Amino acid sequence: METTSSQNSPASAQELVTRLMDRGYSALTISDLMGHRVSWRTIYRWAKGESTPHQPSDLAELRRVAEALTEPKPTE
Repeated sequence: METTSSQNSPASAQELVTRLMDRGYSALTISDLMGHRVSWRTIYRWAKGESTPHQPSDLAELRRVAEALTEPKPTE
């Protein structure tokens, strides 16, 4: 299981987006998977640390997407 620098604090938007981009997902794809709640440009800004989510629900949705894409798929 991947952890952040602080065991008790959840990953930041920058960490989550960077993790997804390292796995090959583009800012556009991440935006698509988030239901276009934010633009791909905003995802890119989060990755660069130029901004952070303004709405807690945007960060929650990003976490949901990141968990869905980084968790191992259950075997049948």
